[in-house]
Amino acid sequence: MMYATARFNSWVSACGWHSAEEMATAKEETIEYFVVEYRKMLNENMDDYINNFQSYMQVDQDA
Repeated sequence: MMYATARFNSWVSACGWHSAEEMATAKEETIEYFVVEYRKMLNENMDDYINNFQSYMQVDQDA
């Protein structure tokens, strides 16, 4: 799934450029953007699972 997401994000990025040269020039900036955004989403979802672990994972509270 992560490979598919990386491939899709590369395609989305390519759609915003007129040439491979333009895309190459913006490569590091583009990667940094996706990494920062992914980190935000992962952090948010990890916190959600931490806060709702028993409910989401159906853990018996008596165990």
